[in-house]
Amino acid sequence: MLTATGRLRRTGFSLVEFVVVIAVMGLFSTAMVKLLLRQQRFYNSTAQLINTRQQIRQAAFMLPADLRGISRQASDIAVMTDSSIEIRSVFGTSVACMVNVAGSWVSTVPVQLLRGSAMTSWKVPPAVNDSVAIYDDGATIGEQDDSWRLARITAVASQSGDVANGCPSSSKLVQVADLTPSNPSYRLTISPAPVATTMQGAAMRFFRRVHYSLWKWPTDGRWYLAYYDCVPNRVPQCTSPQPIAGPLRPYASPGSSGLEFTYYDSTGAETANRTLVARIRVVVRGQGETAVNFTGAAPIPLRDSLRIEVGLRNRN
Repeated sequence: MLTATGRLRRTGFSLVEFVVVIAVMGLFSTAMVKLLLRQQRFYNSTAQLINTRQQIRQAAFMLPADLRGISRQASDIAVMTDSSIEIRSVFGTSVACMVNVAGSWVSTVPVQLLRGSAMTSWKVPPAVNDSVAIYDDGATIGEQDDSWRLARITAVASQSGDVANGCPSSSKLVQVADLTPSNPSYRLTISPAPVATTMQGAAMRFFRRVHYSLWKWPTDGRWYLAYYDCVPNRVPQCTSPQPIAGPLRPYASPGSSGLEFTYYDSTGAETANRTLVARIRVVVRGQGETAVNFTGAAPIPLRDSLRIEVGLRNRN
């Protein structure tokens, strides 16, 4: 009879092997966590950078669009400081469909036309006490007596249908199908009244006083580019400031403020006289909502800036 002379071998891990595996897995997990944290930190910082630059570009897009349309000769600048500007801003254009001198009114062409042409465009429809400039051809054929006549809108009436006190199809500017309640013409009573030399088809430009400034929002204590508009005799006359871009850097001495205006005359010298302004430099300095960390070192504040130079029309 045969007998076993040795111990039976068992399969499995020894304690030493198990400890080694746990240690290796711990090192691997630590490395993965560090990698994931580093990637998350990088993505969060990148998102902050993109958002900050987007806000700066938004401010840089909106301000020049309004500033390029103002004229010092027409006294379009009402107030100017190093961190704010108040101007008469164009918010719409149209074409005079009918001109009634005796009734002191003009009518606009509807916004949408079936033929696809665009004669009227505005951010908002005109309101009472808005300003309108109507092009006057003058009494002669030449341009020497042509001018823009500025008036105040004293009444606004929405007109739909093929009616004489709106924009009738007889004007040849519209078709009957254009004249609907959702796409009206506006009859604007103005003061002073239009003159006899203001013709059908005259260009019209609508103005409203607007204000841009660096403003601290009470809700979160951060600084933003703020906007509001004002219409005389409206209640309230001026709307509440609304943040439209930011956050920006806080107001400080020139060279570090979140929004900075510098005004120059036609010779390139700085001026504080609003009737001499020919060019405006705008500097927007953004600031991230949180600090960023791309390298793993200590977080740093995110700051970026953009400078725009805007030449005014009629600046010579």
